[in-house]
Amino acid sequence: MQMDDASRSATIGSGRLWALMRLAGLLLAGVALLAILVVGLFLVLPIMLIGGIALYFYLRRRLRPARQRSWDGVIDAEYTVVERR
Repeated sequence: MQMDDASRSATIGSGRLWALMRLAGLLLAGVALLAILVVGLFLVLPIMLIGGIALYFYLRRRLRPARQRSWDGVIDAEYTVVERR
């Protein structure tokens, strides 16, 4: 059995259509990955760096009074006396 020209061109056309759809899918996946990379690099990374620097200075400011008080060798603590009957 031999294919006629109409069915042969339809088969070739559908093959080209699948190739174009596959190429479009790969192109869209590449664009999506590039968008994620750009957002991560220019939005998330600076926010994380600024947050890390702010946390460093916040913790340094909070720990400075504790460091200054502990030089005399006295442990500052609260305690509770429990009386036994």
